[in-house]
Amino acid sequence: MVIFGLMAPFAKDVTNAGITGLQLATIRIVGGALLFWLVAPFVERQKVERRDIPKLALAGLLGVAAAQATLVVGISITSPVNASVEVTIQPIFTMLLAALLLGEPITWKKASGVTLGCAGAIILIMLGATTGGRAADYRGDLIILTGQMCFALYLTLFIKLIRKYPILTFNRWVFSFASLFLLPFTIRDMVTLDTSLLTARVVGEMAYIIIACTFLTFLLTVFSQRYLRPTVISAYNYIQPVVTVIGSLVMGVAVLSPWQVVAALLIFSGVWLVIKSRAKGKNEIIQE
Repeated sequence: MVIFGLMAPFAKDVTNAGITGLQLATIRIVGGALLFWLVAPFVERQKVERRDIPKLALAGLLGVAAAQATLVVGISITSPVNASVEVTIQPIFTMLLAALLLGEPITWKKASGVTLGCAGAIILIMLGATTGGRAADYRGDLIILTGQMCFALYLTLFIKLIRKYPILTFNRWVFSFASLFLLPFTIRDMVTLDTSLLTARVVGEMAYIIIACTFLTFLLTVFSQRYLRPTVISAYNYIQPVVTVIGSLVMGVAVLSPWQVVAALLIFSGVWLVIKSRAKGKNEIIQE
């Protein structure tokens, strides 16, 4: 999450330079897929069972095409500070989905946490609506929240599949499927990409987004998914806003308002209550 925390200010700087959110999302996802295929000859591979291919396709749609593309597009519209705070609401979505799909009970801590988290999200959305898009835009906030719901669903549904295949094999397939889902909708944007916008700074920032924030972080995330429960993994999103805020302020691509701080505190408090409400005796480490 320390590495990923710099993605929001870098992505915002790239889109401020003239690259659209859809173009950057496509470059990120297709670039990630190419990197996973480039390293394939140097690592041990495992044949994917035919019955798992539809599951890998759905994982690519939810965890990469939907979640990651909406994140980049949302950052291009709203404030990177808002984006980093909204990403931390993911544990709440994960808990809600666990209750709906896995039948986990709703405790008062969970209910209180959801209420606080939603209140913080509403503040950020209203803030974007009342600033006229100068600092943030509620449309970008809603796009990011939708993406976080998709990623929470991905975390909840595909743990067994993630543990079944080698990390690089899993990522290679999901990123390939994500690219296939995304390209039909973005190919026109890619054809019209103005190459004069690709300055050394923009290319360097995009390289960081592809190599560090995509290739490396997905390797580490999938590795952690083999040993930690989905809610524990998503809880580490707490680190991201700190890195994002510092990076955004240094780069001058965002400002920090008192209401953003209030919203962040509400969301953090809500997530803390949700995390604390997990069932007693439930180990954070997944046992073999």
